[in-house]
Amino acid sequence: MGRIALTGTASLLGGRLLRRLAETKGPDRLLVVDVAPPPAALAVRHRAVDLTAPAADQRLLDVLREEQVESVLHFAFFTSPRRDTVYTHELESIGTLAVLAAAAAAGVGRVVMRSFTAVYGARGQNPAFLTEDRPLQPDPATAWARDKLEAEQHAASFSRRYPDLKVAVLRFAPLIGPGVHTFYTRILDRRVVPLLMGYDPLVQMLHPDDALGAAEAAVDRPVAGPFNVVPLRPIPLLTALHLAGKIPLPVPHPLAYPAVDLMWAAGVGEAPGRFCDYVRFPFVADGERARRELGFSARHASRDALLAYIGYRHPQARARAAEAPA
Repeated sequence: MGRIALTGTASLLGGRLLRRLAETKGPDRLLVVDVAPPPAALAVRHRAVDLTAPAADQRLLDVLREEQVESVLHFAFFTSPRRDTVYTHELESIGTLAVLAAAAAAGVGRVVMRSFTAVYGARGQNPAFLTEDRPLQPDPATAWARDKLEAEQHAASFSRRYPDLKVAVLRFAPLIGPGVHTFYTRILDRRVVPLLMGYDPLVQMLHPDDALGAAEAAVDRPVAGPFNVVPLRPIPLLTALHLAGKIPLPVPHPLAYPAVDLMWAAGVGEAPGRFCDYVRFPFVADGERARRELGFSARHASRDALLAYIGYRHPQARARAAEAPA
């Protein structure tokens, strides 16, 4: 029985998946392929590979062959936008290309890759629920989403060229819950939260335990293609802010985009201006295919995930929010 290789184990979700698989599969079957080593207590094998380095694909190919890897779990993606866009592109787009090329050349049977429902793009024309066959149309000016889109395009291309390589892409809704630290949670940690005047889209908030459950479900199932991993029910953005005890500050959207861009350029913002689209328009994904083919159903609604995060970061606000009607 071959090994399972994991990238991105320094992330919250990647690290939790590593620990869970160490319990269920045993540490001997696992291999961390990353710059950062795993916790010593897990006793998991580690091979240092920098996915942004030249010839990373050849280095990774040698590792996959030497370690007799049968599956790769590729989770090396940033959950928040970064200012060093060149490095991010090298890691997420070019790094994914290296992972897929090495996996195909080494005869690896399966790749499970992390992605995000944000790749659909937030648009006023979006249907109520986005299915996996919907075209991916994020704003091309948003580098954070564009790199994820390119990674998915690489995955689709390799799936066509190498039919024996099963590539499953898990499109996670935004994570909210205990231990999560992203630009979404940093915004929720503020007392006053700007809101685009006249807009209140439905949003999905995925509990990290549900994200972990979907990743586990994908490890052993011979499935391929994209899968939306989403919570039970979305929640209106304004309702989420009220539950979190925040004070919404309505801002006209023509002013919001340049103002957020200016804050980002000054180093005090959480994201570039085009991210205003994600609080202006919906990008709510449908989870039926994951239920049907992965056997995965979320246990938490968006409200549950939000309350879990509030309880983790703001216990006093959590008590008030729990009394609010569902």
